[in-house]
Amino acid sequence: MKQKQFLLLMAYSLIVISLIFLPKYATLDQGKEIVLKTEPVDPRDVFRGDYVILSYEISNLNVNETPYDYDFMDGEHIYAVLSEKEIYWTIDSLSHAKPAIEDKDVCMKGTVTRNTGDTIMIEWGIESYFVPEGEGWQIQEQMENVSVIVSVDKGCSAVVKQLLLNGEPIDFK
Repeated sequence: MKQKQFLLLMAYSLIVISLIFLPKYATLDQGKEIVLKTEPVDPRDVFRGDYVILSYEISNLNVNETPYDYDFMDGEHIYAVLSEKEIYWTIDSLSHAKPAIEDKDVCMKGTVTRNTGDTIMIEWGIESYFVPEGEGWQIQEQMENVSVIVSVDKGCSAVVKQLLLNGEPIDFK
């Protein structure tokens, strides 16, 4: 009986762990790759190790320059339709509901962190990227030249896939 309980506990643990990681893995594997332009931010976290804090041009939006359905409140979910403009992808429109998109476009889901009237600030869930020990500061110092390849799935979830420095993949050794 104890062996059966142990096996059930192990199976339950594996299911819980799978439910945490499988959606991100599926997005990386099946999602559409887009490139986003980053903005510099200062990284510091003693407990989580080396990582790069990522901020994006699409994280601070002037709502007077972007079509949207109606005003957004702090904490609300937001959906953005993005399309490729030259190198980087930018936002074409915002909405409260998941929009229908064309094959050439993608949709990203985020959360409004602040609404100041004309500007809304959004978190997309891709604001940090863990790197090997000792690499975080070197990358952060060159952040104005860093962009990111992001994989976005059909459910509008995004996962950082690769950091680019001057358009080239950053190789961690």
